[in-house]
Amino acid sequence: MNIFQVGDLVRYNDVALANEIPGLVMGLLFKDDYTGSDLLEVQWFDWEPGHLAKERPQVLVVISSVSEGK
Repeated sequence: MNIFQVGDLVRYNDVALANEIPGLVMGLLFKDDYTGSDLLEVQWFDWEPGHLAKERPQVLVVISSVSEGK
């Protein structure tokens, strides 16, 4: 599993799914109560404010880390 931090910019790692609009990691969810899978909360910049996606970390890649340069 990838390690993400709140504030990281992410995008889909699959060419078929990828878009040019990155998402901002808003918070980490370790387990989905229903499926038991790992999830990540992401706010995509082309979505309305307040709309959070719950994504599987396996399909995301970091394009800019909040910890870079520290």
